Amino acid sequence: MRNTVIVVLVIALAAAGVWGYLQYQEKNDYYTFLDNQFQRMFYDLIGSVETITTDISKLLVSSQAKENIVLYSNILMNAYNAQENLAQLPIRHGDVTKIEKFLSQVGDYTFALAQKSLSGDELTEKDINNLEQLQSYAMELGQDLHELRRKALKDVVWKNELRNEGSKKLNREAEKENPIQVKFEKFAERMVEYPELIYDGPFSEHAIQGMKPRLKGEKVSKEEAQKKVIQFLGEGTIEKVEKRDDARGRIDTYSFTVNPKNKAKGQQNPIYIDISQIGGRIVYMLNNRKVEKANISAKQAINKATKFLKEKGYKSMIPMFSLKYDNVVVINYVHRQDNVIMYPDLIKVKIALDDGGIVGFDASKFLTANYERDIPKPKLTPEEAIKKASMRAKIEGKPRLAYIPTPSFREIYCYELKATYKGDTFFIYINAETGEEEKILKVIKGENGTLMI
Repeated sequence: MRNTVIVVLVIALAAAGVWGYLQYQEKNDYYTFLDNQFQRMFYDLIGSVETITTDISKLLVSSQAKENIVLYSNILMNAYNAQENLAQLPIRHGDVTKIEKFLSQVGDYTFALAQKSLSGDELTEKDINNLEQLQSYAMELGQDLHELRRKALKDVVWKNELRNEGSKKLNREAEKENPIQVKFEKFAERMVEYPELIYDGPFSEHAIQGMKPRLKGEKVSKEEAQKKVIQFLGEGTIEKVEKRDDARGRIDTYSFTVNPKNKAKGQQNPIYIDISQIGGRIVYMLNNRKVEKANISAKQAINKATKFLKEKGYKSMIPMFSLKYDNVVVINYVHRQDNVIMYPDLIKVKIALDDGGIVGFDASKFLTANYERDIPKPKLTPEEAIKKASMRAKIEGKPRLAYIPTPSFREIYCYELKATYKGDTFFIYINAETGEEEKILKVIKGENGTLMI
């Protein structure tokens, strides 16, 4: 009997050892996967910044408007990609805010220059000086990223700090002069004097800069915020929720990392999500899983995004333009109040074209700018607004009312006129109070989506 007990214990210990080893191996494989993901994001960030630097240098020597439009488009796309990769690295958001703003303004400014180029205007001396300044900062950022890779990331940070504790441990190490945090902080310090680049498009970042968020409500607890995160994503889709360091910025948020229940599909990328401390509203969500192929159309994706927004309580949003890349579609929605379009109240939704899933959500501009406007009766009639437009442009459809933002944080009450001229489509904005022409946007339609510049 005693021998039997010993044999059973030995077998049990052996089984426990095998089970423990298998668990360790599985965990190690998952950590290796995370290591590879962070490495890929970092290399993609470097690639995007270097491409921005190169394309700006080409702009400075290019004299062809057609070539310039291609360069502007490339810079805009790489600025967007760089922001996305930077946002996913497990680094405190507050310490890279200036870098994110720099990348945002690179995209905004080149967008504005593209508009000038399409209008036949040449670069001014001020434009050239700004581009040279942007190129200098982009080059410095690229050099810092390379130095960081050589000195700090070589089999050290990703395979230790990030593997075990993710951003929580990395942020504790930052207090001990962690090289990643310090390098980004020092670069941000050097950017204090970068030029204020003005782009007054209705979807520009500057439209909400300096504005205080109009969020209302009580401050929610971290526990309440976590429940709202689970509710937003769907409880049945979540395997684990981890709290990250709080982010302070225009909107103070609680930050979470969520592991979804989809490992069998090879889509176990973590989901990063921020929720406002005031009111408990989801500000930002990103799931950067790889989307291998497109199974649905862009139109179907827009329908899914619209349905998603309605389910989340955003029932008065209309899609304005979209951009397709890497088998995903990013759709910009604006708020509509009493049939008046509110361009400052912007929400972005990112849809995966393989299964129509929501892989990105950004309501930061909406939560900053949205409020119930006291909409006056316009002094001009629609017919009078049409007469204010150029006689060479053919007005299509009925004018609609809209609020557009200005660089001085104001809003202008306008008629939006859709017009065509020699095969091109434009939106003309006529002040509903004074009859002044406030802005003209050109619609650019391509195989990857529709933009207004």
